[in-house]
Amino acid sequence: MSAKPPAAIIVIAGVLLAVYLTIVVRALASPSDDPQRGMAIGFLIPVLLFLLSLAALLWYGASHSRPGMVWTVFVITALPSLSLVGRAIYLLVRWLKKA
Repeated sequence: MSAKPPAAIIVIAGVLLAVYLTIVVRALASPSDDPQRGMAIGFLIPVLLFLLSLAALLWYGASHSRPGMVWTVFVITALPSLSLVGRAIYLLVRWLKKA
C-alpha cells in the first residue's frame, strides 16, 4: 500500500483551486460591452479547462493515494499566491530599510 498524501495539502490545493475557479467563472459571467470581450472569453475558457483538469487530477491523486500527483497540483496552485507573498515581503523589507 502506498503512502497517502497529506490531508492539509489536499485541502489547501482544493481551496486555492476553488478560489481560482470562482474568479474565472465570475469573469466569464460579468456583463460587458467591451469590443474585445470575445478575446477575453477565448482566453478564459482554456484557463477554466486547465483549472478543471487540475481539480480532476487533485481528486484522482487524493482518491487513489498518489502523493506525487497531489504535490504537483499543490505546487502549481500555490505558486501564484506564494509569489505575491514573496513580493510583499521584499517590498516591506525595502521600505523598512529606507525608514
